[in-house]
Amino acid sequence: MRMYPKEFPPKRRRKPTRRAELRIFNALASSPLHGFAYYEWRKDFDEPELDFAVWIQDLGRAALQVKGGRYQLVNGDWVLHTRNAVKAVRSSPIDEAWMSALDLHDDIREKGHTSYDPFVSAVLALPDMDFDKAIANLARRKKVSLIWKEDQPDKRLQEVLRAQPVRRPLPPERIAREVHAATDGLIQLDPAVLGDVATSCPKLPYNFSIAGPAPPAKRLMINLGNACLIEARARVIQVHTQIRR
Repeated sequence: MRMYPKEFPPKRRRKPTRRAELRIFNALASSPLHGFAYYEWRKDFDEPELDFAVWIQDLGRAALQVKGGRYQLVNGDWVLHTRNAVKAVRSSPIDEAWMSALDLHDDIREKGHTSYDPFVSAVLALPDMDFDKAIANLARRKKVSLIWKEDQPDKRLQEVLRAQPVRRPLPPERIAREVHAATDGLIQLDPAVLGDVATSCPKLPYNFSIAGPAPPAKRLMINLGNACLIEARARVIQVHTQIRR
């Protein structure tokens, strides 16, 4: 699979907080799947960052959030177990994955001016955790798929995308157009090499514009917590859910 950047940032390899992301990055980069993955995609600077925006040829798209460490639901609240303490988690990882999928969907649709609805699967990877029933039940209700420690990320993504009730063909040409739109023209993929050239090829299949991506538009955002963010986009969530059905 094609990756941007082509290699995981060297300075982050030594950071314990980035080990989970590195594990997923390496799994995608070495995958024989035909497609493209963008590491650290962000729609705007005042919104949650998406760890991986993934397009897999003939299967679909996924917004993949990665959370390292061991999480637990205690009376409906998220906590993170560290080596020395148990810390409260203010933002629900499952909700982050769901909101990121909506953001990626909106960017592809609005910036790409698509005549079709680009459904994006919300996926949360917990590569340091074994299966947790409480988290799995909550994710199922929220329509978010999970990747656990025992899963192979690329194979699990295939399972998730194949299980979607609504799926349109995703040829290389469509991937190229959507990536170009979602990255504000930063990346221009050559559809001819998405599925035909091995990932070890030294020549990158994309060119960069001189100006780079356009700066995000400034806008006022009142942060009243994760619940209000979801409420503010209730209309989009409803439409997205209806499309999926």
